[in-house]
Amino acid sequence: SYHWTRPAPPARRPKAADEENVGLVYGLLTSASNLGGSLSPLLSNQLFGRFEPSLSDSANFIEDAPSFRALVFSSFVLGYVFSLLSLCALPLLPAQKADAQARKRAWSSSTAVGWLSAGCFGAAFCYGLTLSVLTLFPRTACLELVGGSGCVHD
Repeated sequence: SYHWTRPAPPARRPKAADEENVGLVYGLLTSASNLGGSLSPLLSNQLFGRFEPSLSDSANFIEDAPSFRALVFSSFVLGYVFSLLSLCALPLLPAQKADAQARKRAWSSSTAVGWLSAGCFGAAFCYGLTLSVLTLFPRTACLELVGGSGCVHD
């Protein structure tokens, strides 16, 4: 489609990228953003699948017990805590384009950091892909690993 083939608009281009690698940097940042969006439901299913009584069982919502209300509240608090923790990364970002360009000129590059970043990205991708595939099949969707209640097979 046209959306995927056109170049990034100037306002969305990465500020630290040069003209010759802006496409690569933009693609990496977009991929990392998309990866985070697909991993977050998987991780929350793993985490909230451990809550008792189950947040996935609609009967608990119908019963509406005070203890279950407290559990739902704590799940919301936990979700907001993780969202707020992400704000801790803001000081790592450059303030403006000039700051990004200055950091690029002054800071040394590191092959090890590049490989570490690629390894983390690849591991997160494989983890997300594996868990997504496991949720597709009824025989594995019940696994606690993917947020299920545990499998009982005949």
